[in-house]
Amino acid sequence: MSSYYDIDAILTDAQLKRGSKVELPIWLAEMLAVGQRMGTSPLVTLDLPSALSQRVMNALQADPRTVDLRSLATHFYSLGARMLELFEEEEMGDILSDTFKARAAEIADHAHNPRGALGEGADFLRGLDETERQLFRAAHDSAKAMRTWMGELKKK
Repeated sequence: MSSYYDIDAILTDAQLKRGSKVELPIWLAEMLAVGQRMGTSPLVTLDLPSALSQRVMNALQADPRTVDLRSLATHFYSLGARMLELFEEEEMGDILSDTFKARAAEIADHAHNPRGALGEGADFLRGLDETERQLFRAAHDSAKAMRTWMGELKKK
């Protein structure tokens, strides 16, 4: 029985031909792409994942609040950060930064408005990636704590 991490088993099972496209875990693809000897061609070349395709970047530039990041990648921003380490994509870095800023403002609005998560904002909140969900929870909890504290001050 072969292991998930056994490169020989992966390559043997796949019976790859030159030019074949195969999806690999990022850690393995990176090792194969950069783990070459000097003067030899790489075993693999890396492409950006579909979650960071030009189509997605265009949609984020048009209106970042309408893109369901969770359906693209549960950890969308983490994926983007990792890809920026591997690829020289300055424009993508700018788009991801602008996207996070625009969406963070809307996340804060929903977190501070107790009714925002129930109405029209529900679809937006379902599309948050894990980083954004943590931001929402932190903002919601801080707003709730502030309301509690203000209520205690009024009682005194």
